[in-house]
Amino acid sequence: MAGESGTVDASEARGPRAAGAEALAALGDWDRARIAVVAVAAGAVGLLHGESATGAGAIGVAATLFGGSGVFKHALASLRERRMTMELSMTIALLAALSIGEFLTALVILLFVLVAEVLENLTVRRGRRAIKVLLDQVPPGALVFRDGREQEIDAGQVRLGDVLVVRPGARFPADGVVIGGHSFADQSPITGESLPAEKVPGAEVFAGTLNQSGALRVRVERLGADTAFGRIIEAVERAEKSRAPIQRIADRLSGYIVYFALGCAALTLVMTRDARATISVILIAGACGVATGNIGVSSSAMRHCSPFAWMRLSASERKASRPSGA
Repeated sequence: MAGESGTVDASEARGPRAAGAEALAALGDWDRARIAVVAVAAGAVGLLHGESATGAGAIGVAATLFGGSGVFKHALASLRERRMTMELSMTIALLAALSIGEFLTALVILLFVLVAEVLENLTVRRGRRAIKVLLDQVPPGALVFRDGREQEIDAGQVRLGDVLVVRPGARFPADGVVIGGHSFADQSPITGESLPAEKVPGAEVFAGTLNQSGALRVRVERLGADTAFGRIIEAVERAEKSRAPIQRIADRLSGYIVYFALGCAALTLVMTRDARATISVILIAGACGVATGNIGVSSSAMRHCSPFAWMRLSASERKASRPSGA
């Protein structure tokens, strides 16, 4: 949506370094602590590997339990619901890695997923900010013509049938029909038109769009959520709460992959009687579930960004959200 309105996300304009700083700013203290502990522990285990197995083990187990506390909580809930999720498959991988002394492997897997969560949260934050930018385009006040004179009132006090006076450079607070004046309006946030649309008596105007050149008198036809602007925001929020088809596929696929790999692990144990080889297969199974589950993370992040949410709407939802005549 930002592209339609001609605005660009500030962090994107400043480059990757600013985006990284924004990602850190979006983290809570608990998330920062988990990532920092896991990253430092991974470095320490790498340095201690081969020199102090006991020290590396203690650091690896403690950091994994601390950093993966949220993951283990979700995994337990999935286990109670008898569902194979990314958190459960990752828990399997972590426990398998710890059981054979692969502490660095466990920390790297955990760090990978924690970073994926950060990226998802960052994109969710951007998507919500994009919706906020849209909401901010609707002016808080309005100039109405009542009792033979112009009056400044709050936008919430505008009523159907009121006559609005919209001066050049002001935004329309409601949908309506022009009854007087001549101007051009920037409707790009609503219709996507790159050129200003001419407004003469009888023309329709939309809340949140910008009146450019001349004063207009507009009779209010729709307010709030009934406006074209309100319906678009409602459709975007509805898409944000829904699940993309690729997410459902990824959830099922991650479960199938892990079940298949666990079966291979059982077969490995029967054929080799080697516990370490069997656990290695389980470790790979969990890691595969994590990698597949991150497809869901990526699509989830994409669907929270308003332009992608708009693209994901069905044809009927898009039609219902578009203003008549757009």
